[in-house]
Amino acid sequence: MSMILPQQLSPQQKRGLRLIHDHRLYRRLNGYGKAPAGVSLDVVNSLRGLGLIRIDITGRQPCPVLTGQGKNLHIVMQARAERRRA
Repeated sequence: MSMILPQQLSPQQKRGLRLIHDHRLYRRLNGYGKAPAGVSLDVVNSLRGLGLIRIDITGRQPCPVLTGQGKNLHIVMQARAERRRA
């Protein structure tokens, strides 16, 4: 599987990746979320299809978590954002 670059993702997918990294999101109507933010099922399914997240079923409720490739992409996104701020 090849590396996915941040510019290949839509803004919604980037936002979803950040939210999944920063929060433990639980299933709710039409997606996953935790007040005040959420991620739609379409975005979750697209990120799963790209191999960036998986659904963790070890807890009380299933929730999306980043895979190794998703963590690497998140690190790249953070580094580029910091470089833009500097």
